[in-house]
Amino acid sequence: MTLVTPDDLTDLEWRWRMLAPPEASDAARAVYQRTRLWTSGNLPAVDVPYDAQREDHWAAAARIADYAAVLPEARTVVDIGPGDGWPSIPLARALPHARVTGVDPASRRTEVCAANAVRLAVMNASFVTASADALPFDDGTVDLVTAAASLEETPNPESVFEEIARVLRPGGVLRASYQVWRLPAPEIETVALTEALDGLLYVYARRSQTPARERRYLLLLPSDGVAAEAHREALIASADEPRAYGETLLRPGSLLGVPLIGRLAPLARASMVVELRRWTTPWLVEALRAAGFRDVRATQHAGDLARAVARRLIASGGAEAVAQEFEVLTRALGEAAASLPGEEMVTAVR
Repeated sequence: MTLVTPDDLTDLEWRWRMLAPPEASDAARAVYQRTRLWTSGNLPAVDVPYDAQREDHWAAAARIADYAAVLPEARTVVDIGPGDGWPSIPLARALPHARVTGVDPASRRTEVCAANAVRLAVMNASFVTASADALPFDDGTVDLVTAAASLEETPNPESVFEEIARVLRPGGVLRASYQVWRLPAPEIETVALTEALDGLLYVYARRSQTPARERRYLLLLPSDGVAAEAHREALIASADEPRAYGETLLRPGSLLGVPLIGRLAPLARASMVVELRRWTTPWLVEALRAAGFRDVRATQHAGDLARAVARRLIASGGAEAVAQEFEVLTRALGEAAASLPGEEMVTAVR
């Protein structure tokens, strides 16, 4: 894939491209295919049972209830980007009469999902390796499409929206969560030091508000020797730095930036760059309408609604008292979300 060099590179980007010219890639190949477990093996209702003392479990359960309530009579459900099996597996449990198919372009992800479904004996969930802009379904054969913060990880979202519209039957529904691109500064730079299936990763991300985009560079390193030692030292140094988006915020002059890429680049086994477009709610609504959806509404995020309720209950000591009603309460919160105006979730009717 030919890499076009933008004109507005940061110092770290220039140094990276000189020392380790990156191959243009996509999120599936560069990230999801080489990640052992996307969520560290702690997915509610997949890896661990629901716990009423954890607000993230309230959020997860409410989101599943939200997806299930959008079209409860759905028989054919497609979940785009299921990660390690969420929301596909718990959604299949919530809709036992439906067939849920998780679709992911990274074979590693579909393998993990399928293994989790077998382990949990969820027989109405299956997984296929395919791109979201080339779904392996006939026109008008799907009742419901779900997506949990995955549509924005695709290289060309408009083509994905058109493909979803193609496979949905008339009256079929897309229900998706998404990230509203609203940065706390015009531009943010972060770094992350992680493990991969085939080595160690040094990741640099540059996020900008205008244009709304995220450019992510990945340097793949050997998991032993000098590279591993340098990676470990940098990981220790990053522990005391401020965080943003779950990664280490890169401050001007930081040793984790230009000096570190100079140290790691000669040791790299591969260098990649992934550029993704980001969006605001008005853009998403209009793009879905242009793709052929007749009714598009941005709504309250079911997880945020449930998390706020859970936070108060846990802080007051009331979560234990209502633990037996966890399923009922999270279902009510999830069902309510789709009727409330807001952002970060969208309902689009074909």
